[in-house]
Amino acid sequence: MDSNELKAFMGWFKWVLFALMIVAVILLVFFSIRSFKKKKVNPSKFIAVTGIFAALSVLLYVVIPDFGLGFTPFWLKVHLDEIPMFLAGYMYGPLSAIMINLTKTLIKLPMSSTACVGEIGDFIFSLIFVIPAVILYEKRRKLSSVFIGTGISTAAHIIFAMIFNVYVMVPFFSYFYNYPLEGLEKACSAIIPAVSGENWIWMYALIMVAPMNLIKDAIVFLVVLLLYKRLHILINRIGSRNDNSIPKEQN
Repeated sequence: MDSNELKAFMGWFKWVLFALMIVAVILLVFFSIRSFKKKKVNPSKFIAVTGIFAALSVLLYVVIPDFGLGFTPFWLKVHLDEIPMFLAGYMYGPLSAIMINLTKTLIKLPMSSTACVGEIGDFIFSLIFVIPAVILYEKRRKLSSVFIGTGISTAAHIIFAMIFNVYVMVPFFSYFYNYPLEGLEKACSAIIPAVSGENWIWMYALIMVAPMNLIKDAIVFLVVLLLYKRLHILINRIGSRNDNSIPKEQN
């Protein structure tokens, strides 16, 4: 399969993926509603809060431009769409965070300029970064769980991002856009000379991909830490006083 055939295939695959994600959202809503009675969750509040945070995630992912950090090539950008996912996940659990992740990916897919590969990568990265931390916090609602869970998620996210870039992203873009690997190497070495030579792609992952994701994850974590308690109190006051959808924090 040459690059033109691959582009045609990915154009068709984009809409198949779009349809599958819509089905996934519907199924998640169905299973969420089924679990509401067991967890004493107010369905209206769950849907409203998840919808609001999904809109914020779309805004951060689609509308607000992503940005580089100065030491990365043009294709490595930072976006902060995981902040709403964390906030909703801490309030209503992993299903809410996954639904937000699916929603922002669904809206971005038709506008993809990377044949869906970038969006698929972002979707997986967000799952790896957000869901383990949210699950741990749901099991043990303490501040220490936030730090431990985020630390585990960040480490897993960085390792996966390095591997995904080395074995998927860089080779795919080189083939898909008919851009020689040597050209990508030159673009990286022009910024950091150490990213060159026979193992340049792993140096790229170690010196560029890993630090960029570490900085981005730290920004997300700090913003979530600053916002969560205030939003937690505000949202807990909305609606019925008998709503037990958000368990009380433990000391």
